Amino acid sequence: MLQRCSRLATASLFTLLSLISASATMAAPPQASAELLLIIDDIGNNHRLGKRTVGLPGPLNLAFLPHTPYAAALAEDAFSAGHGILLHAPMANEKGARLGPGALTSGMDQASLQQTLTDNLAAIPHVQGMNNHMGSLLTQQPDAMRWVMQIAQQQGLFFVDSLTSPKSVALEQAKAAGIPALERDVFLDNDIRPQALQRQFGQALHLAKRRGYAVLIGHPYPETLDFLARELPALGIRNIRLTRIDEFLQQRLWQPLESPVLAPSRYLLRTNGSSLQP
Repeated sequence: MLQRCSRLATASLFTLLSLISASATMAAPPQASAELLLIIDDIGNNHRLGKRTVGLPGPLNLAFLPHTPYAAALAEDAFSAGHGILLHAPMANEKGARLGPGALTSGMDQASLQQTLTDNLAAIPHVQGMNNHMGSLLTQQPDAMRWVMQIAQQQGLFFVDSLTSPKSVALEQAKAAGIPALERDVFLDNDIRPQALQRQFGQALHLAKRRGYAVLIGHPYPETLDFLARELPALGIRNIRLTRIDEFLQQRLWQPLESPVLAPSRYLLRTNGSSLQP
């Protein structure tokens, strides 16, 4: 009889401890999600690829080239879809590559540069911030970057340095002007082969989990869009969420932001596996 009572008492205690453990597990706060700030550049010249980009799961951050045929209409669509809107400001590069309309060049004086930038911003509806298109030359020039940040300050915009040059002073000038700013961490599609896309994407996710966020830049190449259409819906399972940059900066502006480890610029190198292209 005593042995039976002892077994019952032991079983009851085990059950009670199990319930307490389960209750504690359920009550534990969920682990905070890492944030992926995904920017897609170069939108505005191709309507079909632009529409595909707008249709990706989000929220994303879409960067529009000014005065291009489809930029304004696609920006309206992107805003309606809940994506963030950036001006992809064309800036002078070291190779002398064509910049297209709205170019900010190293030979401009302050008035010309700031008027061109103001016109570029006016061409993109719902613009919240800007990043540089090319810019490996102009982002090295403190005066030009100071003039850019003055316009950003006047219009209440953030700035993301695409880091097309390791000598960029854009973030330094943004901080000096009190502009909310970030730098690019990873380029997704310098190389558009599937294994390369997967490697770069994985690098961004790893950084986001380690640091809490990562800034990833891609482009509306068909290969990139196919890849993102497959990968983005699964981010939630990895406890990573897509975030708009304006919302991220509002939430985290009080926290110091780490500088990234520089990776090669896609304006220096792009390959499909058989050839290198500028």
